[in-house]
Amino acid sequence: MNFISGAISGAADAVGGAADAVSSAVKGGAFGIAAKIAEMEVKDQTGKEIEIDYEDVDDDNMEWLIKTGLNSLCCDGTWSFIEDSSYNKRKLDKWHERDVTKIIMTVERNPEEHSGWKICDVKWDDSAVGPSTITISWYPRALRWESSRTWKEPGSKCWWDISDELVFGMQLYQLPGKCFYKSDWVEDFEDYDPDAFFSFSKKSFRRWLQFRHWTMMWFARAMPGWNYQWTTKPPSLPDGSLFNLDAILSMPSMPDVKMPKINFPSLPDVEMPDVSLPDVSMPDISLPDAPSLSMPSLSAPDLSAPSIPSLPDKKLRPKNPWAAHGIIEINKDLYVEAGSGATFTLSNAKVTGFLEDGNGYIDTEEEEGQKFKLGVTDHEQAESWEETLLAVGCQKGEKGGCCVVA
Repeated sequence: MNFISGAISGAADAVGGAADAVSSAVKGGAFGIAAKIAEMEVKDQTGKEIEIDYEDVDDDNMEWLIKTGLNSLCCDGTWSFIEDSSYNKRKLDKWHERDVTKIIMTVERNPEEHSGWKICDVKWDDSAVGPSTITISWYPRALRWESSRTWKEPGSKCWWDISDELVFGMQLYQLPGKCFYKSDWVEDFEDYDPDAFFSFSKKSFRRWLQFRHWTMMWFARAMPGWNYQWTTKPPSLPDGSLFNLDAILSMPSMPDVKMPKINFPSLPDVEMPDVSLPDVSMPDISLPDAPSLSMPSLSAPDLSAPSIPSLPDKKLRPKNPWAAHGIIEINKDLYVEAGSGATFTLSNAKVTGFLEDGNGYIDTEEEEGQKFKLGVTDHEQAESWEETLLAVGCQKGEKGGCCVVA
């Protein structure tokens, strides 16, 4: 009886597994058909043959991807940035440089905190030489709005216009030459490692560098706005409001900070262990009688564990995702130099970093003579950072600094 029950159960599992496999294959096949239609639509919009595929999408989200996801690539609003106009000329030139030949769509399984507003993230494989790939990761907000029809089906349908996300993800906002405002991702920014054992340990991060003409800040995530070609008249702020120097110099999402007050971690006194040497008495020997041997008196050493100083608290940047991690002061003592490739160097920098303790208190740490060697997408952008900083009074070249710190 048990044998028969087991056989039936095993058969049922096998049938269930086969059914799941068939279901996945059917959905995968349906995506392939819908993707071919979307590829033709994208070619009509862009003039390019771009392959569309998916990765790591479960069955529950596959129908959404086939309909809403692919519809979002078919709509003309998504590709409005490549319209041939004077306004879009720079974006169009950068789009051609990127030479995208493949789009991969996926679903974000572990969205970061404070990302409820996001529709999707677009990541461009800027390490590729020649043809490149972009990956579109759809966030929960996008998945909550679902189309009931694919692009070619008659009737009403839904999609997301992701033009801004594509421009941002492929860094098509980049401007050449000197800029009044300039913001972009930089690679190899050395900063405190929150996972390291020692508080002073650092590692390289990708950081958002934001130059606001009179000051420069770095962030853990990208910030909107603050890219503007050189002008002799201060432009409006990114939100459209009139120019305001206080707004330029303000620190986003930061409480009032008393500068340049610094709180260093206090180190406890180091007490050496008390280890006394044993008291050894020589034996009392009587002659000519047989010697009388008394055992030496031994004092056992104090083997108590030494007092070990506690480690300083880790140096942690602010938790608020919109908060600046620090400021690099713009002055005549700051040196800048574009490298021969896709790097530029800041040296002799005066830096004010922001640190957050366990109670949420923000403190500052000031350092002078700091040096950063930063990676950008290409040599054009390295030269643009150099020209921009030279235009506001910084010096050309490299000065001092034995290591890259933040």
